[in-house]
Amino acid sequence: MRLQDKVVIVTGAARGIGQAFALGLAKEGAKVVAADMLEVTDTMDKVKAEGGTIIGINVDVSHAGSTRDMASETMKEFGNIDVIVNNAAIWGGLKFKPMDLISEEEWDAVFAVNVKGVWQCCKAVVPYMKEQGKGSIINISSASIFQGIPLLGHYVASKGAIWAYTRSLSREIGEFGIRVNSISPGYTMTQASKNLSDDQEQLDYIYNLNIDQRIIKRAMYSEDLIGALLFLASDDSAFITGQNINVDGGSYHY
Repeated sequence: MRLQDKVVIVTGAARGIGQAFALGLAKEGAKVVAADMLEVTDTMDKVKAEGGTIIGINVDVSHAGSTRDMASETMKEFGNIDVIVNNAAIWGGLKFKPMDLISEEEWDAVFAVNVKGVWQCCKAVVPYMKEQGKGSIINISSASIFQGIPLLGHYVASKGAIWAYTRSLSREIGEFGIRVNSISPGYTMTQASKNLSDDQEQLDYIYNLNIDQRIIKRAMYSEDLIGALLFLASDDSAFITGQNINVDGGSYHY
């Protein structure tokens, strides 16, 4: 198996894409740390049912102490940190709204988790990766940064920041054997995506628009991201860093 005995932290692992990541990694032999503010029992049960190794850690990525505890608990349990997947983000619960109707509190909350949270998770694990002389950081951005989709300005801006930070951090810590890459998913049919609007007609329009823009004419699901994730987590990508992989059915060519 490609990730046999590698230790991988997945933030935002309680549901949706994060849960799919945890399952995909475990099936390839990784020891998975499911980290989330929410209860991760469902994810743990599904991984264990497949014979995988997993622990759950409660973490609030917007708080430095919580991310430091996440890293130290992982080290205590498994002895190293090979990969972190910075997937935790505020997406579920957001609604399409004009920029002038986004409150300051909502804007700040999105950036506290989606941007500051990624930085703090990296800050927590990089010292251990430096000691090991290797590591892979995988940040989850979004194809929305290429679409420039309206009515979700705070979310799109936060994911653009992740793309930029990936490129900057890769140059900063590459000398220590740590790779930093990002994945930009297209519009993925998670429950959170289905709740972006209370207007079904609007949701149908967005769904059809995304499929029309794709080369591969079908809906996208969490499982479509697993291949890119495993590639970046494994030694198959040992000489790749500072890059972004679009997984969107061919909507955008960057």
